[in-house]
Amino acid sequence: MDALYLLGLTATAAFAASGILAAMGTRIDLFGAVVVAVVTAIGGGTLRDLVLGVPVFWLHDQAFMACAATTGVVAFLGRAHLDAHGNLLAYLDAMGVALFASGAYIKSTELGLPPTHALVMGVITGIGGGLLRDTLTGRETLLVSPELYATPIIVGLGLQALIISVLGMPTDIGFAVGAISILVTRSLAIRYRLQMPAALINRPR
Repeated sequence: MDALYLLGLTATAAFAASGILAAMGTRIDLFGAVVVAVVTAIGGGTLRDLVLGVPVFWLHDQAFMACAATTGVVAFLGRAHLDAHGNLLAYLDAMGVALFASGAYIKSTELGLPPTHALVMGVITGIGGGLLRDTLTGRETLLVSPELYATPIIVGLGLQALIISVLGMPTDIGFAVGAISILVTRSLAIRYRLQMPAALINRPR
């Protein structure tokens, strides 16, 4: 069992837990909460594999589905101890985004995609699960908020592309730099509420 595989399971657990946190405050039962957790955990990776035309990862490896469901149950039962009103949801999302996005970049390049296409695939994979989670729970998605969200992913994957595709360094090093840079940048944005300039779009009357 290699390190990237374990990190994939870690990302799955982080996203599943974020799904439970997002569902807190709604009138949802255990089954519904676990469904949200599982969809959040596997959503981005499923979209990635469908676009790439490869077997969907959780259909041929039951560990990911088991990890997502188990994390969902444990998080739901222990929800009273989770910080529903703090930034735990955002930090778990940042961890999941960093690991899934960097992993998607590697998988895409291994399938022959050029770095630019692999970067786009990494962004789609990273934000896919969170978008589904926020849609299911009726939350405003982070993607349309002024807070730095997609930018850290793009910057981190850009560094990853530079290290692997331009400098020719090992894939593991590129993955580590990409994932860590995304996680650190996103965490700083959460901690200090860093934002991009926002434009107010008025609805037509």
